[in-house]
Amino acid sequence: MTRYAAARAKILLGCYRTGDANDPETYVAAITAVLAHYPEDIITRVTHPVTGLPSKVGWLPTVKEVHDACDEAAAPAFRQQQRAKQIAETLAEREAIEAQRGQVRPSLEQLKEKYGPNWGLDLDPGKKDRPAFKAPSWDDIAQTYKADPSLIARLTEPREG
Repeated sequence: MTRYAAARAKILLGCYRTGDANDPETYVAAITAVLAHYPEDIITRVTHPVTGLPSKVGWLPTVKEVHDACDEAAAPAFRQQQRAKQIAETLAEREAIEAQRGQVRPSLEQLKEKYGPNWGLDLDPGKKDRPAFKAPSWDDIAQTYKADPSLIARLTEPREG
């Protein structure tokens, strides 16, 4: 990993015109040490000339800036790991509580057997008994309002409350 980090540090630092480090060897070693603490995909992302620090920072980055950029790039994966860990802990806790109470969660097959293919929902209740609804045409609506002009008056009256 250190060899890869050193190669990527060389790419990162080579993207800048000049260096202002007091001790260039120490500076390169420090950048390499920071990069070596992260997985290769994070190192690549941070040191890539198009998407990494060279495209975001116009001068040699400090060791802290490299560290912060690596942390920022690693944050989504870290959050995903934390979320997966929390889910696993919650499920284990739930199973322990259910086992303590003597409850057993039914399997998917048991639920399908108990409730049927539509999970107990009647997706077509009484459709055959009801006439199909037909929306009125524009002509029908106009005839209704012509036949009873008070409907229009009621629609245009200000409401109280």
